[in-house]
Amino acid sequence: MIFDPSISANAVAHHILVVEDDPASADSLKALLEANGFRVQVAKDGGQAHSAFRMRRPDFVITDLILPGENGYELIDRMKRADETVPVLVLSAIALEDSKALTERLGADGYITKPVAADVLLEEIQTIAERGWERTHLDQQKEEKRIRFNCRCGKKFKVAEGHRGKTMTCPKCGEVIKVPAHN
Repeated sequence: MIFDPSISANAVAHHILVVEDDPASADSLKALLEANGFRVQVAKDGGQAHSAFRMRRPDFVITDLILPGENGYELIDRMKRADETVPVLVLSAIALEDSKALTERLGADGYITKPVAADVLLEEIQTIAERGWERTHLDQQKEEKRIRFNCRCGKKFKVAEGHRGKTMTCPKCGEVIKVPAHN
């Protein structure tokens, strides 16, 4: 892939955390992203990813699902609980619809199956980053379009209207709750 300055110049995400345990895959992904103007930090497992996420919050996360120790599903869940505004893209060899559906329920913003063409990956990063920025910044202007509800344990939630009817797990008590379809 040839360096395209328009990609990084228009990017909403500049610092990307790549979570990949395969050194060759991590190196090639890092080289591709850096050649296109992104700053890249690589973590080889969930522990390193959480440390990197806490110490130097990335603008974007790309993660594999099959990782040593904590798997990618657990990683997505923990990162989204820490900061739901950071977009997460799954880049995995797992091509199962159930896997994709689970990552969506956990809050992942995109899912690509390996192998992937460089231009497809870069376009997906740009699309997800822009969508995340719009969701974060434009939702602040459209506060009245948020759904407010409580868990039985008393935890209060405020979610986007697009989550109506979906299920989520309460971080306080662990109960699975359904976002109300009507206010």
